[in-house]
Amino acid sequence: MTLPGTDTLVIEQPWGVLRHVLSTKYRNDVYDGRGGQIATVSERKFLGPLRKLLRATAFSGRTQFDLVLSGHGQELLLIRKGAGKPPTQVLWPNGVVAGSVRHEGHGAYGLLDAGGQRLCLLHEVASFSPGAVVKRDGRRVRRDVLNIRPGTPDPVRSLAIAAAVAYDVVRGIGTNHTSGGSFDFPTLT
Repeated sequence: MTLPGTDTLVIEQPWGVLRHVLSTKYRNDVYDGRGGQIATVSERKFLGPLRKLLRATAFSGRTQFDLVLSGHGQELLLIRKGAGKPPTQVLWPNGVVAGSVRHEGHGAYGLLDAGGQRLCLLHEVASFSPGAVVKRDGRRVRRDVLNIRPGTPDPVRSLAIAAAVAYDVVRGIGTNHTSGGSFDFPTLT
């Protein structure tokens, strides 16, 4: 089970003008409901100059992403999205496909099995609240909160976690929050 012991995840990433305009690497931190850091999400590979350039433009969400969710020194999930608008693939650390997440429009995200068949929609197994801007340790962060229904089995649980920790990748924004009319206006708290 991915991130056992907690059904509430708080996902935070740096938020500010420079991050929105210049950031090309995807990274965020994951906390449990009590505020203890339990994982990080980061790029697995070096970004070449062409991908860096594209990530700074409106094409960021259409570039490839190869992310890893790591906790306590071990890989927990691999999250990959190819170029264009394919579903975001979720793999176990051994490379076996757990399933994928597909943005289906109007805030709906399908959680698909390894064969591409829909298991359920994200909102059927979890509540997800994106975008509150808060301060942690003196810096501004965008805070997303995922509450998974207790007892949700894998792979659905891990797919829901992947959808939340890679939310900007899944929804097609990537790292450029100012492009294409989808500026990331979070809720100020």
